[in-house]
Amino acid sequence: MQEQSMQLTEWKRRLRAGNTALRDALSIEQRALLSARVCSHAWSWFSQAKAASLLAYAPFRSELDCRPLLAEAWAGGCEVLLPRVNRESGDLSLHRVRSWEELVPGAYGILEPAAGDIALTGPGTAAGGRTGWPEAVFVPGLAFDRKGGRLGYGRGYYDRLRAASEAGLPEGAVRPLWIGLAYDLQLVPEVPLEEHDALMDLLITENGIWDCRKERVRWS
Repeated sequence: MQEQSMQLTEWKRRLRAGNTALRDALSIEQRALLSARVCSHAWSWFSQAKAASLLAYAPFRSELDCRPLLAEAWAGGCEVLLPRVNRESGDLSLHRVRSWEELVPGAYGILEPAAGDIALTGPGTAAGGRTGWPEAVFVPGLAFDRKGGRLGYGRGYYDRLRAASEAGLPEGAVRPLWIGLAYDLQLVPEVPLEEHDALMDLLITENGIWDCRKERVRWS
């Protein structure tokens, strides 16, 4: 068992290093072009789904730039939430954001909402009478596979947030859809997963949208 755990850890380490290098090798112009294509697919899906609220992220380093998606959401009057890291608790608080000017440098040097105007702090807890979670949760990552496997940075923030979102839903409620945003070069045949690792529902790259739930059924 210990040997398997060490092998999994090494597999993840190599995949993180390799995919980080691939992502970093993209030029600024390539990142902008590919990010715009991904965001166009994402906004088309979001609009067709008639969704009105989303959680996304502030891009860091060579991550896929989701700013075009958020610009569309703001212009369309949608509710946009961005996370703020609490390094002491290891949790994310979710904050309503109306423009990029509301962000400040935070944990790990990543832009995040300033403290205050918390929209959602935990399972089933909402400010201003709001209940439930955003309809769509767009997340970054280092590697993805078409069955919904995601390799993050190893800190587990999104896995804990996913667990909180599902624990806080009342019976029969519609759960948020979790969607990976990535360059196509980040796709791998298989992402090494542990029991606590959450699977994506959809995956969007510049080449289109994959329904990971159907892929899991096809391969089960």
